[in-house]
Amino acid sequence: MATATATRPARPARPARPAHAAHPATGPTAAPWRVAPPEGSWVIDPTRAVVAFSGRTSFVSPTIRARFAQVAGSVEVGPAHSVEVEVDVTSMTTGNRAYDEIISAFDPFDVAHHPAAVYRSTAVAWTPEGAVIDGNLTLRGVTRTVSLTATYDVGRTGDRMLVRAGGSIDRNAFGIRFDVPGVGKLVPRIMRLEIDVDVVRL
Repeated sequence: MATATATRPARPARPARPAHAAHPATGPTAAPWRVAPPEGSWVIDPTRAVVAFSGRTSFVSPTIRARFAQVAGSVEVGPAHSVEVEVDVTSMTTGNRAYDEIISAFDPFDVAHHPAAVYRSTAVAWTPEGAVIDGNLTLRGVTRTVSLTATYDVGRTGDRMLVRAGGSIDRNAFGIRFDVPGVGKLVPRIMRLEIDVDVVRL
């Protein structure tokens, strides 16, 4: 006697995926990955800007810090990226009155002839993490190449941005010396340069 054989119902064909939905990360409707801040001209907010140097002479030595409170400058994002920061070196303070008095008396920046320090970029390469900036720092009338790495965070409204950048400088390369017994040994030769500013889009 013939045996009945059960037949499995045919599976309905899967609907074809629309061409534009091939992958959420690469489809035409996906938002582009930002590798630079919004284009435009940005200016430093002087009320929310600090430029500082820090360093120490050895692992057991205290970290010496100095900050400049009067800061100005701009950031350009577009066909020609640029960064410029200017500080009034007379606004420097270490937060330690004794150190401030020593520095003021010794005048390592020669403020009468060079009251300002200026950093101007020569190349800016934005990355998903921030930026790599090459530029020239002019300090005490001497210009040297200094490279910085930076991060940025754009505010919700898109018209304000926090920028943090840092690099290293050799103070001897700028002629900044402390030829005073006992003082020179307290100030490190290699200093960390830190720029922490809010910029506002014009």
